[in-house]
Amino acid sequence: MTNQKHEGKQMQKQEKQEKQGVIVAYKAFNKDLTCRDFQFEIGKTYEHDGKVIACESGFHACENPMDTWGYYDLTQSRFCTVELSGELCRHGEDSKVAAGRITLRAEIGLPQIITDAVKWMLAFVKDMPAAENASGYSSNLAASGYYSNLAASGNSSNLAASGYSSNLAASGNSSNLAASGKKSIAVASGLNCKASAGEDGCIALAWWDDDAKRFRLEVAYIGENGIEPNVMYELDEDHKFSKVEDES
Repeated sequence: MTNQKHEGKQMQKQEKQEKQGVIVAYKAFNKDLTCRDFQFEIGKTYEHDGKVIACESGFHACENPMDTWGYYDLTQSRFCTVELSGELCRHGEDSKVAAGRITLRAEIGLPQIITDAVKWMLAFVKDMPAAENASGYSSNLAASGYYSNLAASGNSSNLAASGYSSNLAASGNSSNLAASGKKSIAVASGLNCKASAGEDGCIALAWWDDDAKRFRLEVAYIGENGIEPNVMYELDEDHKFSKVEDES
């Protein structure tokens, strides 16, 4: 997840007694399962040649699943659970860990990421409320319970919910909203946003009407007019809903 390239070699999985201190974490990849030009494969173990320095060298992953969204686009990436071991190095900005050895355990989807993220946060925060909000840029919010409400006002924010009848709202530009539960609603009033919703849900995206000098909202209903569940959409030049293209 950092700018360095890896000089690595595939290794056989280590014996149990060598797995003491193993960290279970989450790693994001491009669509072809590469990260910084290094090709990975699920089920394989790799080892870094050289010293491990957070944000500079080694294999990187995050203990908090949502922190991966700060490095890879929520709508254009693949995500895996991984095991980090060997030499380890952290930095203080988020939960990212650099390691000398990494094993890709399994690929996971958005609902599992959200569930794991909530569990991770609950381990540190007691009595988390059902409604969350954030005002900072690049904020990350996730909820797995039914009827959850998430809101973010900062630009480039990421909101995700897997529970039924959840509501997601973002006012910042270039935000990503993903509501995978049934009958969920995702509304983005900022420009250049992307959104998805589960079965029987709906999404609303804003655009600027330069002639009228006002914002307008386009609404799409899942299951109608070809709009599919759990697929990311954005508005095209004609303000029509269009599937987000693979940018990898």
